[in-house]
Amino acid sequence: MTMTQDATLAPPVNRRHGTSEEPYGVRRPDLAEAREALRRLYGADTATVWADLMRRSGLSGTESDPASLAKLIDAMAASDPILALCARSLRIRQAAHTHLSAARQLIIDAV
Repeated sequence: MTMTQDATLAPPVNRRHGTSEEPYGVRRPDLAEAREALRRLYGADTATVWADLMRRSGLSGTESDPASLAKLIDAMAASDPILALCARSLRIRQAAHTHLSAARQLIIDAV
């Protein structure tokens, strides 16, 4: 297993297990991705739906931490069935990223 790191101080890359931010190629979902999903669902009404979700979740929309995404997901889950389904998808991806990150770290620590 060869670990490499470039001169820009990017996270270490393990060719088999990905980066620490993208274990096994799975990126942690964020607010920008959630908004893009809404745009694909709601089109021209996205701004209205997004503003309502920001108000209900107490977010500004510029946050980048997992806790903020969790707040948005909770607000979406308590909404109409389409938003609830989108929330479920984001929650599954967030959990997958968390578990894959932990598994990746266990493997690295074991080596």
